[in-house]
Amino acid sequence: MDTQILQKLDDLEELINSGKFIKETKFVREWGGADVIISNRMTPRCKHFIEDQPLVISLQSTAPQRRLVITKYSKELSWLFENLRDIFKGKIDYISKYDFYGLLAQAAIDYLAENKNPSVYKLLLKVVKAANDFNKYFENNNIYL
Repeated sequence: MDTQILQKLDDLEELINSGKFIKETKFVREWGGADVIISNRMTPRCKHFIEDQPLVISLQSTAPQRRLVITKYSKELSWLFENLRDIFKGKIDYISKYDFYGLLAQAAIDYLAENKNPSVYKLLLKVVKAANDFNKYFENNNIYL
């Protein structure tokens, strides 16, 4: 088991719960990559991105599709994606990144759809849980990249 990743995820959770992460999000750019866009509003670029779904034949465990997360917490969520990218560096590759970021984005999308008044803390913790689940899946299936 990769205890280093687990410790970093615990540290990230602690940082989120403390609220100290907020000052780190001031200069973060909104995330875009691995078929995921995070934005604070729907733009023509976002609309085209999500409507122009390519046909993908894949072995991905998540639905191979583009994901768009629209939230007023776009900078905070982008900050989290950057931190998770750094934590999982070396664990994900050019193929598994679509599963990884797709899973994270879907967790955010699901949370936002279920909550009319979302909390930035609960949103970020939901995504950290998805990252932890991804890590467990890889560990349980002896997948090492």
